[in-house]
Amino acid sequence: MRTPRVFLLIGLAVAAPPLAAQGLGDAAAAVMPQAVSVKIGSGATAKTVSQTSIPFVFVLPLGSRFNVDVATAYAISDVSVDGKSVSSISGPTDTQLRANLTLGNDAIVFTVGANLPTGQYKIAEDKADAAGQIGNDFLIFPTSSYGSGMSATGGLAIARSAGAWNFGLAGSFRRSTEFDAFEANDGSAKQVLTFTPADEVRARIGADRFIGNGRLTLGVTYSTFGNDVLANTSYATGDRFIGQGSLYYPVNGMDLYVSGWALYRAKGQQFGGEAPYETVANGAVSLGFRLANWYLEPNIEARNWQVEGYKAGMLGNGGLRLRWTNGVFTFMPSVTYQMGEIYTLGGGDTYDVTGWRAAVTLRVR
Repeated sequence: MRTPRVFLLIGLAVAAPPLAAQGLGDAAAAVMPQAVSVKIGSGATAKTVSQTSIPFVFVLPLGSRFNVDVATAYAISDVSVDGKSVSSISGPTDTQLRANLTLGNDAIVFTVGANLPTGQYKIAEDKADAAGQIGNDFLIFPTSSYGSGMSATGGLAIARSAGAWNFGLAGSFRRSTEFDAFEANDGSAKQVLTFTPADEVRARIGADRFIGNGRLTLGVTYSTFGNDVLANTSYATGDRFIGQGSLYYPVNGMDLYVSGWALYRAKGQQFGGEAPYETVANGAVSLGFRLANWYLEPNIEARNWQVEGYKAGMLGNGGLRLRWTNGVFTFMPSVTYQMGEIYTLGGGDTYDVTGWRAAVTLRVR
């Protein structure tokens, strides 16, 4: 049985959780179909962004301290206005290959990974809107990118216990290569735009402990980037800070979960000038309980988005997650309804946001 500290380590290393048992017979696989539809605005000018995403994950433990996981997805994304599709893109995404090695008394984890360019590239102009709308930190689509080029990542996580607390520190570096990203019309000819993603350095600190029969987990991640280059033009995304916290506590035979996260992206450089800083804060509460052979978890969630101090969006979610397990099979459906508003920066127009999400996870272990 793994100690709580190793799960903190794996989370810090941004890797898949290891399986406690050993051998090829203990491999795990999961498929997680998800469908999302978000409508922005109302009337004839309303824009609806929809996506159906089917991620696949395979985890293979090669002994008690080494495991490999592979993840990829197939996604269909569409943007429609007044009920008519104006941009769509579909196909496989990139494939992520990762390996984790645990050393010592669950105190050190080495992680290496690669992003394999199996996704969509040379995106045509008529697909660019659909490909761009899904990369949104506020609305959060299951698949946020169809392709980001070949890259390699190496990471190290270290954990120590101090009294009732487990503390962890992790760092990683990602190196990316250039790729042909877009295909634009230049008169009668087509021009291919080459994109070189910035390298990324990431550091994370985390801590967890038991509180009575419950558990508290805290973490902060910092990411800094070099300059991206598109068609010989350099620009930079701002550094990112992400704080996360969660509390699990059993109450009267039920499981109470309280969680939250906050993203701060510092100022950067975009085409034509400076990219403003922005923040996204999210809080969620759920209550889990058993009913016959099912585990039910109704939940509510609220999200706030601000850009350079101005309110940019508010979103509320309400949903239900279920879980049914029989031997090595786990079936987890969920459904969510969301509603809120997006604001024009500095005041002005307000756009209603409504949508829904549905997902099913099928896992074999």
